[in-house]
Amino acid sequence: MQQIIRFKQLDSTNTYAKNHCADLADKTVIVAQSQTAGRGRMERKFISDKGGLYFSLILKNSHLNHLPNLTQLMALCVCKTLQELGANASIKWPNDVYADGKKICGMLSEAVAGAEGPQALIIGVGVNVLQDNLQVGQPAVSLKMLGISSTPQQVLDRVLRFFFEEYEPVLINGFSAIRDEYLQRFPYIGKNVQIKNGALDAAGTVQTISQDGLLVLQTPQGPAEISIGDMMV
Repeated sequence: MQQIIRFKQLDSTNTYAKNHCADLADKTVIVAQSQTAGRGRMERKFISDKGGLYFSLILKNSHLNHLPNLTQLMALCVCKTLQELGANASIKWPNDVYADGKKICGMLSEAVAGAEGPQALIIGVGVNVLQDNLQVGQPAVSLKMLGISSTPQQVLDRVLRFFFEEYEPVLINGFSAIRDEYLQRFPYIGKNVQIKNGALDAAGTVQTISQDGLLVLQTPQGPAEISIGDMMV
């Protein structure tokens, strides 16, 4: 059973988890009803109005060899949860979740360094649940806007249940443990995409996702495996 610490409001659940990581147990979950300084990947602001599910999961393990794959596992678990609730959900590599072509969930993972390597991995998750109107600078949707009745707590319960059912296999085997399930929810095979990652921008046709969770593109220069970046369709 995970320890869940709840707040009405935080600046960021990830920031709280990082600042208190040394004193918090493995698998602690930090939940806030809203965030005043939510953060997305690449230092983007993450709008966190009341009505969404905002949480961070602290994972402490001496064998955190597959850190990026644990975030991909979380994306898979959110997608499975939303599908179970009735949403037409899919995953956009590496860890965004969409419903009806609009973003419904974003994530930010951060490693906490220790004296002998990573001390912990913090996976921050934001899911749009009860919001009526989302002004976030890109097409976005909530479960309520899709006509699906649920609560942040109900979503959290399902996500955590799915996550810990497959946590140990991913710790041991990495992305290969969930690759088939992930690919079933990844509708971009054969599509032309651009990857934005600063100096390492790339473009090509999506071939697959590798056994390690890397995006495999066929580019004009030949095959390429991408480990990080924003996928633009």
